[in-house]
Amino acid sequence: MVSACETSSFLRKCRLPGIAVCQYCGGSFCDQHGDRHNDGQEICSRKMCQRKKGDLERHVAYKAVVDERNERRLCGDPECAEAPAGQCSKCRGLFCVGHLEQRDIDIQRAGATVRVRGALCPHCRRRRSLWSQL
Repeated sequence: MVSACETSSFLRKCRLPGIAVCQYCGGSFCDQHGDRHNDGQEICSRKMCQRKKGDLERHVAYKAVVDERNERRLCGDPECAEAPAGQCSKCRGLFCVGHLEQRDIDIQRAGATVRVRGALCPHCRRRRSLWSQL
């Protein structure tokens, strides 16, 4: 629900009328503290939310490279000439054994977060810290 802008500056909230709710943090923002995009995205100006926006843009470009390499039956890593041996639990790209790391990951099942063992490519492993923050 859109309420007054929740953006803070020097320990004071903006409080102008909100126009949208940030898709990353869930906070309302005014037209001065965020953007509404034509594709339906609503993102506030908070540094963490802007970092997530940039990361998602880089991830989409990364996935295009991985998909193209996988179509040629190559590991998703751009510098690798090996054949894929497994799948990343997050991006679903195919990678050789050397580019997958077994890790505990959190997934959503029936509305609950469950920790399971999964395989992660280096790209998805690096993204984890950013996306675990609110």
